[in-house]
Amino acid sequence: MLVVAAVAALAIAASLALSTLRTGPAPAPAPSPSGGPASPEAGADAPVAVFIGDSYTVGAGSEIAGSGFPAILGQARGWQVVNLAVSGTGYVRAHAAGYCPEGGCPAYAGVIDDAVAADPDVVVVSGGRNDLGLEGIDAAVADFFQQLRAALPEARIVVTSPLWDDSATPPELVAMRETVARESRRVGAELVDLGDLFAGRPELIAPDDLHPNAAGLRLIAERIDEALGAG
Repeated sequence: MLVVAAVAALAIAASLALSTLRTGPAPAPAPSPSGGPASPEAGADAPVAVFIGDSYTVGAGSEIAGSGFPAILGQARGWQVVNLAVSGTGYVRAHAAGYCPEGGCPAYAGVIDDAVAADPDVVVVSGGRNDLGLEGIDAAVADFFQQLRAALPEARIVVTSPLWDDSATPPELVAMRETVARESRRVGAELVDLGDLFAGRPELIAPDDLHPNAAGLRLIAERIDEALGAG
């Protein structure tokens, strides 16, 4: 049973404007779980893990849209999961899709207050591909991690390298991975380098040709779990 607790994201649509290099039709919106109590398996005293990210983090386009790899990882590690990820957002990119509240869905820094409100033991940040083609990526990444650490000085912060699909990874994303690695480590975060996890593996990509399917999401969770080790 997937463990999903207290999710603050609204209904999740497929990611739009993934980059100027890779676009495609958006699949139909998938509902996100909404603010339910923690699963009994996690236990009331289980660590709270907040996830910040994009459509890959909510599992858009997959059989488990709305819960994604955070639910799988949470089950493996015994976490209470709070998934604050929103499709179409990034370190720079905000989003104004119909499922966003008035004023739009903010970039990652805009959900830090919600993360703090969840009183997390762990924060997992995974995303970035929506920022390709935008200006100010380096500064936005640095500012986000500085704000996150200042707001949650005691939390364990885990950051994955930005992911791509099964096609060739754009050089811009490779450069962004270096920025995310540098700036996350600067604030004492743990970097999980997922590399080109889906390169040449179309069997792990959903029919929309953009997002991981359930097997791909499971692979993300397994790699993060392995990297974090015991505890």
